Amino acid sequence: MSRFTTLVGCIVLIGTFAHIGEAQTAGLGIRPMRLEMDVVPGKPKTASFIIESPPSDVDVRGRLLLSLSDWVIREDTTVTYHDAGTQQRSASPWIIFSPSDVNIASGQERLVRVTANVPEGTPPGVYTSAIFVQERPPAREPRKGERIVYFRFRYAVTLYVIVQPVSGKGEIGDFLLARDSGGMRLICQLKNTGTRHLRPSISWFLRSGAEEVIAEKNVETTVLLPSATTREILQIPTLPPGEYEIEAQVDFHDGQPLQTIRRKVDVAPLSASQ
Repeated sequence: MSRFTTLVGCIVLIGTFAHIGEAQTAGLGIRPMRLEMDVVPGKPKTASFIIESPPSDVDVRGRLLLSLSDWVIREDTTVTYHDAGTQQRSASPWIIFSPSDVNIASGQERLVRVTANVPEGTPPGVYTSAIFVQERPPAREPRKGERIVYFRFRYAVTLYVIVQPVSGKGEIGDFLLARDSGGMRLICQLKNTGTRHLRPSISWFLRSGAEEVIAEKNVETTVLLPSATTREILQIPTLPPGEYEIEAQVDFHDGQPLQTIRRKVDVAPLSASQ
């Protein structure tokens, strides 16, 4: 008798990056994928998002389950998810949403309402949570000798609950060139010493000599949470040995002027051990 196995694979699609506006993966759309709610403690505040199943030549039906989660952005910009209400500055205990499960078919949309009930006396600041939207796999039993593989796509709608007054204050910590056998990259350390999250953008330049620009790019960075530090990694082409100047201009979108940092670097020949 052949054995059967059931494999569940989860892919999380998130809205913590500035350039992500909506998801259109695996036949499901979420818009918006980020909710920012300015609240007054003691007064409920409601926002909403839409789950969309685009039209299809073949009718597709399914059931979606919604649940709360906490999340953290680490210094290396990776995002990790945790049980709701377990992290500092978690907004999960204050969040109510409806519905918590959704039946949806091709060409349909479903509205989800999200309410934040922030207690009176809550200190000013930015509090975070997320709502997972995940498909429930079908309950059909496998036939004799059959192997069933489920790929489950889990979307995360990111929530920011903002208790005023808050303000962000960004600064460049450092900017350096790193190299190993995997290639070259620029590492830009960004800091937020304020109380509101920021969404910086970086314009970087790589020069050889006084005038020649050999590489440049504009990038949107990961969200910079209050009192946080991140190390943005910017991929660059491999450089031949020589002297270069690297420059980064960072717009923290915090109402302050652009910040600029420059570094002179010497690229030595790659040794056999690198």
